[in-house]
Amino acid sequence: MKRSFLVVQLAAAFVFAMVLGASAQVQQTPFSNITITQCNPHIHPAGVSHPWIDPYGFVHQIDDFPFSEAFLAVTYTNMAAQPATAVDFGLVSRGDLIAVAHDTGTFSPGAVINHEFVINRQIFPRILPDPSGNNAPACAVLKVTYADGSVWRNPAPPL
Repeated sequence: MKRSFLVVQLAAAFVFAMVLGASAQVQQTPFSNITITQCNPHIHPAGVSHPWIDPYGFVHQIDDFPFSEAFLAVTYTNMAAQPATAVDFGLVSRGDLIAVAHDTGTFSPGAVINHEFVINRQIFPRILPDPSGNNAPACAVLKVTYADGSVWRNPAPPL
């Protein structure tokens, strides 16, 4: 009985991941100098852990992995001429900002960054496209802080 329950759970997680993977869109935020190549909201099945970043930008190791939460995987490249030290992303679904991720570090020009951020699991009913198939979730750049202290803010951030 326990084994068949686990099989059903894994199958459901796989189907859910496939639906989400198919619906996530890659959109760019004009003038941000950040090129996003992946925006993937997802849930990890039990036993799959890795280092992760909390909503405040702090990196955690696998020993305290929050299986009860969801994640936002973002792969991006800093296209500016100077390093960025912080990038804020927003997960947008159906025109609404539903989650925020804050990344800190030194992001050199041209370097590909691939990070996963913990987000609230309760966003999942809202991240599916609307019945017409439009408005799939996407990531927007909200703010970029550069090594020289200058800051770019999205002039039309999603709300």
